[in-house]
Parts: sequence; structure tokens; C-alpha cells
Amino acid sequence: ASTATADDDLLPDSARTPALRSIGRTTMMATPPIDTPAPDFDLPSDSGTNLSLKSLRGKWCVLAFAVVVYFYPKAFTAGCTCQAEAYQQDIGEFRTQNCEVVGISTNPLEKIKEFKEAYGLSFPMLSDREGAVVESYGAAIKLPFVGTFANRFTFIVDPKGVLRASFGNPDPKMDSIVSFARLMELQNPK
Repeated sequence: ASTATADDDLLPDSARTPALRSIGRTTMMATPPIDTPAPDFDLPSDSGTNLSLKSLRGKWCVLAFAVVVYFYPKAFTAGCTCQAEAYQQDIGEFRTQNCEVVGISTNPLEKIKEFKEAYGLSFPMLSDREGAVVESYGAAIKLPFVGTFANRFTFIVDPKGVLRASFGNPDPKMDSIVSFARLMELQNPK
């Protein structure tokens, strides 16, 4: 099911379906359903090689993918910097739980490399220049005459590649803490 955001309150019920939604002049896609295979990706990383979700199988992942994967709008902006620094501060805790954190944006790879270096980030940062992966996760914002950008979304993917949690429009200061708490719940069900 798609993750609700504050903007969803402005939508008529017919626009809250898992189909394409439009808000004003921006278009957003629905997020993939929880407990289904996470959309795979193979994107250029800051290290100079490509990174795929398949290569992270066996680990939890936060996309910010366990793997935690998070999508962020633009490097060097206040919110994105705060979010990345929080994940960096907590990266050791994630890794002790066999979880990798991956940041994805539509920024050019060179800008991502500069961002990673400037803030000493030790987790992979990927460039989805065409926006295909951002769209497959429902984290895309399409602006007419401007292009596709990543909206702030975070996803947790289990070691088998199954999407287990998603957070739309997370508070950049709290995203790492909330993601870690949800990871612990998923790894240690009651």
C-alpha cells in the first residue's frame, strides 16, 4: 500500500488509490506494497562501481535498504545533509544488525561524490539520473518542464529482498532513529 503523506489530506478519495496520483502540477507514483519483492536496481555508486539490490541479499537494507534505502531530493541541502549525517552517526548500529544503509538521489554522480566526501559518509550513495528506480519505489516527483526528482522516502528491505517497511516524507533529523527502531521490530518480532 502507498504511504500517506501530509499532502494526501488534500486529495479526493479517488486519488488515494495505489495508482498514479497528481498533486497540483506534480505527479507522484504509489509505493510498492509491503511484503512483496522490492524493486531491484543496479545504479552507479560513489565508489565508481555499480551497486544492485541483489548484491545486498543476505543483509537487511535501509534504502534512505535490511537494507535501509533512503531517497533524498538534493545533495547539500539542509534536510538532506541532516538526514545523511544522522545515518552516518548511526551507521555502526545498523551494521551490527547486519544492515546496510544506501542513499539514492537523482543527482549527478559527481555531486554525490562531493557530498559524500564533504560529510565523511561511509555508506553507499547511488545516482539514479534517469529516475527509473526512484519511480519504481514510488518516491518520484515529476515536475513539468523540469524533470524527475526523488521525494524523501525510506524503505527497509529484508535479507531475501522483500520490502518490509516504508516511510513517506520522514523527518530528516529523525529518519535514522525511526528506521533503526523499525528494523529492530522487524528483526525481533514479539
